[in-house]
Amino acid sequence: MRPTLLEIGSLKFHAWPAMLAIAFVVGTLLAAREANRGERAFPGTPQGGLWGFVGALVGAKVFWILQFSEPRYLWGALFVWQGGMVYYGGLIGGVAGLALYVTLNRFPYWRTADVCAPYLALGQAITRVGCFLNGCCWGVVAENLPWAVRFPRHSHPFNRQVEEGLLEPSADVSLPTHPTQLYMAAGLLAIALILKVALSRKRPFDGTVALGYCFLYGILRFIVEFYRGDSARSVFGMTVSQAISLVFIVGSTVTFAVVMHRVRLRRPAQALEQEPEEEDA
Repeated sequence: MRPTLLEIGSLKFHAWPAMLAIAFVVGTLLAAREANRGERAFPGTPQGGLWGFVGALVGAKVFWILQFSEPRYLWGALFVWQGGMVYYGGLIGGVAGLALYVTLNRFPYWRTADVCAPYLALGQAITRVGCFLNGCCWGVVAENLPWAVRFPRHSHPFNRQVEEGLLEPSADVSLPTHPTQLYMAAGLLAIALILKVALSRKRPFDGTVALGYCFLYGILRFIVEFYRGDSARSVFGMTVSQAISLVFIVGSTVTFAVVMHRVRLRRPAQALEQEPEEEDA
């Protein structure tokens, strides 16, 4: 754990914001580069990443207030530099911000979503490393796990374990916990690689890669939530994130099946339209 990543005199660079900034720069530049490549290129710029980034910050803050506070405090969403953010809210806000940018510039919606999906997963992986360094999003106690991690006194996991009576306040470190932040980072890196390979190949329709992200991320998040130590199971025995993950999994699967069905129905009609032209030739 290293909440302060770097100190230069009186200037401090905190781990989570620093990793978030790195994720934003890396993901945005790679996505803009991808948009301008290939036969179906369009003039995407890093400005789109900025629109999505601002929307994600506000959305993550709004979702946190709705989940952990009260709606009357929604005005606090403007203070994005303060603690308290939820990823799914950030995803909704980020998509809204990017959609506005795409609309204003008349870019193809689903093609843009396919381009961004792998680098969104990569950016998340980088940010989750920041979560690990910051000590947030920790896991449940895992006494006999060889790769379990302990956090120092007064860290988030330490304080929670003291509150729950699992740990004496005089202890030097927390009980060993699942490194759920690193589980997410590794899983997201794998998702980014899978989606990048899919992006470089011919896809049945625009939006396939984006739907793949929703499906794979939903599965990853649903599984890792079982090992999270900071999430309340308030939705039919599931966490809020697990419930949303199920919506992602089911929604992406149904959408893919419906669109593929329509694509298959169109193919015979297109073949029939081309036959007379081939005979005339």
